[in-house]
Amino acid sequence: MKILFSLVLIICGITLFTFKSFESSLLNSGFSWTMSKLLPYLTLAIGGILLVYSFIKGFKIKSRIVKFVVGLVLFATPFAVGFVLHPIYQGDFSSEGTEVKESTVKVDEKYDLLIVTIPNCPYCLESITRLKLIKKRNPNIKMLFSVCAEEEQRLSLYRELIAGDFDIALAKDIEASVKLAEGHFPAFVKLKKGLPTYKWSNDQFGAGAIDELEGDLK
Repeated sequence: MKILFSLVLIICGITLFTFKSFESSLLNSGFSWTMSKLLPYLTLAIGGILLVYSFIKGFKIKSRIVKFVVGLVLFATPFAVGFVLHPIYQGDFSSEGTEVKESTVKVDEKYDLLIVTIPNCPYCLESITRLKLIKKRNPNIKMLFSVCAEEEQRLSLYRELIAGDFDIALAKDIEASVKLAEGHFPAFVKLKKGLPTYKWSNDQFGAGAIDELEGDLK
């Protein structure tokens, strides 16, 4: 049992050290966004249980109080440290968005997802990495990164980061696009025949929402 204790301790340490890489490898292996997000935390939680079990079986401690305290610390520590280093935010697993009942925004019918953005938006910049991974997992998806600006040069940074992985263009109707996004950027808008049908704000476009989007594409 002491060997099991040491092995589980090493696994928990590796999981903590490679947390994001673990999540990325799961995504690249075809796991859903929700499961890829959950499994590193579950690994740490199960690791805590196994640490307590192997500790109780492998180390003969007569004091019940010491055994209880140490067991509690071993159980809670892996998940607690994982949570501190990699907090779970409210929108991480979100799938709840808003049905679009009325909008004058219209794009080419080939697109499945419209991303409404504004220039120099840090959250819009951050979203590009996630969008690239969505594209990698779903090569047939058509996405349009729409920027609410009038000058073509405002696209330069976004265009450089996107690097041709999906389309980028100035919004044809800035006022309508801003209204569609309700002032929250980026907004992720599901399309049908070029018309908005459903949308998520940045803090709603979590693992559940992306799983839903990918499910609609299959």
